[in-house]
Amino acid sequence: MVISAEQFDALLTWLDADRDGAGVKYETIRSGLVRVFVSKGLDDAEDLADETINRVIGKLPDIQETYCGEPVRYFHGVARNVIRERVRRREVALEVTPVTGFADPILTTEHECLKLCLEVVPPDKRDLILDYYLYEGHDKIEHHKGMAKARGITVGALRGRAHQIRVGLDECVKQCVRRKENKTASKGH
Repeated sequence: MVISAEQFDALLTWLDADRDGAGVKYETIRSGLVRVFVSKGLDDAEDLADETINRVIGKLPDIQETYCGEPVRYFHGVARNVIRERVRRREVALEVTPVTGFADPILTTEHECLKLCLEVVPPDKRDLILDYYLYEGHDKIEHHKGMAKARGITVGALRGRAHQIRVGLDECVKQCVRRKENKTASKGH
């Protein structure tokens, strides 16, 4: 997607009425997006940050009049979608491409079980827990504040909900791993 000068100017105006302040915000947002993508193990973080920004620019005419809150939150929401899409593409590619080499069976089993357990969690809880662990460091703290505000709850209440979901997922994963180990053990006898 090619961005015109007018579209980029509209983005800067949306970020801040002061042109210099908008430039600083833009650079801060872009570098934050790069860090998020790097922290998720995505090797094309710069390209993904640009893709995220381009998507926001594409949506700007539809959202700029009605969007409330800090624009950085909108960028992070779009980034979350980009990460999900990239992970799905990576999973599809891994399923098609034969993988050779050593895979730790314990980690593989736990990962498979986590994927299975996430599928049975209600979508709203699944989105909450995936969103809760999207960032690290200071970005995580700010993101949690935004999540809590969007839900009309305190950060402590958000933390409690995430903990309950995590405990349930942990128990589900443990049970799943035990079932798989029992199946493997019974095949061996």
